[in-house]
Amino acid sequence: MTDRRFFFLVALIAVLAACSDPEPEVGYPALDDAVLQAFSAVDLKETIDFLAADERAGRIPGSPGHLQARDWIAEQMETIGLEPLGSDGYLYDYDTVYDGARYMIDASGDVVSSVNATGYDLVGLIPGSDPEQAEEYIVVLAHYDHLGVTADGDAFNGAYDDAAGVALALEIARVLLEQEAAPPRSIIILITDDEEVSLGGAEAWIANPTVPVGDIVAAVSIDPVGRPLLPDYWPILAMGLERSPTLEAVWREAALQFQELPVLFMNRDAVPIFSSDQDEFYRASDPIAAAWFVNPGFSWYHTVDDTAETIDYRVLLPTTRWLATVLNVMGHDTARYPYEGPQPLDGRTARDGVALFDGILHSGVLTNEEVLEASGFRATMAEAAEADSIGDVVENLDLFLFDAVYFVMFELTEAHPGEVPPPFPG
Repeated sequence: MTDRRFFFLVALIAVLAACSDPEPEVGYPALDDAVLQAFSAVDLKETIDFLAADERAGRIPGSPGHLQARDWIAEQMETIGLEPLGSDGYLYDYDTVYDGARYMIDASGDVVSSVNATGYDLVGLIPGSDPEQAEEYIVVLAHYDHLGVTADGDAFNGAYDDAAGVALALEIARVLLEQEAAPPRSIIILITDDEEVSLGGAEAWIANPTVPVGDIVAAVSIDPVGRPLLPDYWPILAMGLERSPTLEAVWREAALQFQELPVLFMNRDAVPIFSSDQDEFYRASDPIAAAWFVNPGFSWYHTVDDTAETIDYRVLLPTTRWLATVLNVMGHDTARYPYEGPQPLDGRTARDGVALFDGILHSGVLTNEEVLEASGFRATMAEAAEADSIGDVVENLDLFLFDAVYFVMFELTEAHPGEVPPPFPG
């Protein structure tokens, strides 16, 4: 794919995703270019290289590598200048149970069954720039735990899932504080534990948060990020926003400020076989609007090949700028975002699906068989969009969604992972 074709695709998908006029009025100030340019691939890489190193042995809770990651993140939060917001400095500890079903490397270097009784989130605050709105909080979530090692001691390094998400969250904090660019609302950086097995870290914190729960206006979960869906197609996918139409409108408006990568939207229930920390905010006693966003490049997801060398900073760096953009828009907003619960898989869901498959079909790497399969999914989505209902068009909706999600997230990315990228853009 030529550069000209790629940027045409970006513009096309942005229009489809925003479902709006290509030159609308944007109601909130954009981040200064100096702030956007301050985001650093070098800093992102430093975090990922440390967390995803073999020495961390997969960061499974209770292991020495996991505790090393915990302490390193706390040190970074202090260096960045985040205000401590845990129960003990940056640490937020809670009781947990790790059942020994996986493996870790212990202090003696032996491979043993993983066990753990205490989880540790890390929590820091970017104070809002307006004294009144600073008591309203946007929570940014990423998880630092991962899967440990195989029975033979090979590490599940977890670079894409989710060291890159932690790096992105910390880099957002560094730049906003260093550039004195915090929005009026405060931002909480919540690096969670126990995500892989139970979402336990998010569950524990939202059940007893370190700020008044009624002052939390929204949450954003970063998991996972840092790889392209295809070598020539690099979308950002946001899910769950349909559960709060007010918040969805803000995100779609933010997408109008952002032209570096395509920003697509999807109904949370269209991806039923996966979960992440935002789901605990939906399940809270007083549910909170939350978005889940990913770069859907799952080539080496949950394998020992998910190493730091496979992160593509040409994807991760603009994805970082995207989160900064949307946080800035949310942070300048004055509205609350009522949570309305799961929404039907309707015509809007189908139109979002059409946008996703349009992007895939513009790729130059697909085989003829893959083009036919993607075209079939697109045609069904287009029919559902016209009927304003997927259920009326698809006889077995669960099977259709599983097939479509598996095709996009695994079949395509495993068939076309691309070469290991250069470490930095350009």
